[in-house]
Amino acid sequence: MPRDYRRPSQSQPTKRKQNKSCVWWLIVGVALGVVITKILAPSQDATESAPEAAEAKSDQSTRPKPNFTFEKVLTEAEDDDGKAPPLPPPAPRPQPPEQKQEQAQPATPTPAQTTAITPEPETKPRSGTYVVQVGSFSRAADAERLKAQLALLGISTNVQAATLSSGRVTHRVRTGGFASRQEAKKIQDLLKRNGKDSLAIPIK
Repeated sequence: MPRDYRRPSQSQPTKRKQNKSCVWWLIVGVALGVVITKILAPSQDATESAPEAAEAKSDQSTRPKPNFTFEKVLTEAEDDDGKAPPLPPPAPRPQPPEQKQEQAQPATPTPAQTTAITPEPETKPRSGTYVVQVGSFSRAADAERLKAQLALLGISTNVQAATLSSGRVTHRVRTGGFASRQEAKKIQDLLKRNGKDSLAIPIK
């Protein structure tokens, strides 16, 4: 039995028309929503900013005004005097105590103490004995110096002053007397070992 294809071909155009009308209504609705939101947004911003401005004004009005009474009193006091009050004078600096300069006085030279050397009394040895003369000096100080050197060697001496025929005074350093020539020779050998020349003189 053959099918009848005429009815379905008539129903397809009606469905397409219905779909197109729905799409157009959707586009129109979206456009209207966008326009309405743009119109309402500025009004909302204005309403929100209005209370903020009112609060700022109320804060400024409630803040206390600065009190300038102290500055006014200070300026009035300066105007009355004609000038600012003077500053206190600085405290004086402590001055160091003056150091007394001692005047340097020239030192008076003390005179050199000269000890007069008194010659020892000449003890003449007995006749037949010997003395050993170590030195003869014109100055008594030189004779005393030699006497001290001989004392370090263990030789006891004495200084004898004698006046020569020319009138000049000489100081002789001698040791002894010795009973024999041999004893005098022993002292001479000791002096020679220490670099001292001597002379054995017999006493008559």
